[in-house]
Amino acid sequence: MKRLLAALILLTGSAATAWAQPSANATIGGTFSSFRGGQTTQDSRQDVTAAAGVEQAFDQERGRVYYDFDGGTYASSGDWSYYLHTAGFTYRIGGAEDTDRRLYFNGAVVVRRNGSAWAAADYTAVGAGVNAEFHPLAALTVRTGYRADRRSFNDASALTHTQHDGFLSVLANLPTRTTLIGEIHGGAKAYGGQTVVTSTIADVSGVTVGQMQGRGMGPGLRGSTLTQSQLVTQDGAAGLVSGLFRIAQSVSDRTGVFAQATGRTTFGNVAPGLITTPAGFFDDGVYDDPFASDAITAQAGVTHQFANGTQLQGSASWADRRYTSTAAVDATWIELPGSPLRRDQLWRASATWSQPVLASRTGAAALTLDLGYRLVRSRSNDAFYSYTSHGVGVGLSLAY
Repeated sequence: MKRLLAALILLTGSAATAWAQPSANATIGGTFSSFRGGQTTQDSRQDVTAAAGVEQAFDQERGRVYYDFDGGTYASSGDWSYYLHTAGFTYRIGGAEDTDRRLYFNGAVVVRRNGSAWAAADYTAVGAGVNAEFHPLAALTVRTGYRADRRSFNDASALTHTQHDGFLSVLANLPTRTTLIGEIHGGAKAYGGQTVVTSTIADVSGVTVGQMQGRGMGPGLRGSTLTQSQLVTQDGAAGLVSGLFRIAQSVSDRTGVFAQATGRTTFGNVAPGLITTPAGFFDDGVYDDPFASDAITAQAGVTHQFANGTQLQGSASWADRRYTSTAAVDATWIELPGSPLRRDQLWRASATWSQPVLASRTGAAALTLDLGYRLVRSRSNDAFYSYTSHGVGVGLSLAY
């Protein structure tokens, strides 16, 4: 942390021009959801989230430093609150025009703290990366980059890891107002070095959630069974290769549609464990570990911007995830006969209405009311990940 702050001071101190006006934003909202099936014992719950950020540009907007806060709680059984702090910087070398070559440097420090239900998954991280952007043709953009992250888990040292990521992306803008994007991504992840090799099960009483899931089994304490495991050191790393293709079409000056497909395959050593997460928690990239499953995803959506600034968005997606080391269990937390690996199929749909509030009176600030609906239909051979959820959300955002 001290080294990153020192680097920020040196970088920003070299800027010869004055700093620009800072910008800030804040959002607070809640979601009222119903659940059927899965691990939840409630038919409904209320989730609360809040986010805030401040950003300062400098050196004629070539660079910026920022701080973001994200926090909230899931109203599942137990304390599923969380607080995420992110501080970082970006700096651009190269011109400001879209046709110029550019080189971007970035770095960040991340601190996440959770409630008691998943306090073992608290972590601190530091990361840095570099991206390059080229324009070999007027309508063609090529981007490539590399990033490294180190994440340390306070009470789950087996999950402490160093992650390396690289990508190559090609974007083409066609005369028909069509945008095509193709991207390939590769990653490697070296974990802290433990994996389950043997296990025995004994009867206990009580339920504890949020503990680490071992390889080929469930949490350390599942329902009325206690899994006792022998751990050994694991060498090597997990690997991942993914690809994306996206097509976006401008239907009119205010309406756009898109469709995309992604796929990933994993190889190498498997993750030494998974963190149990609340129902409806997806795609965060750390707890929902992409190195733990092969996947195919399809998504489509539409956005319409009204003349008064109101925006309507809708999207739908489908995903097929095949876990590479996590065995599926029944409703009593016992592995299914034959120990098949977990497989999930997810259907998701959402619609959001964003309405500016008092736009003629807020001046440089923008106040927005967001109303939304979300559907999640998860079907899995693991009893605790097979459920249907409907959610209605309301939020208020302020940007300056």
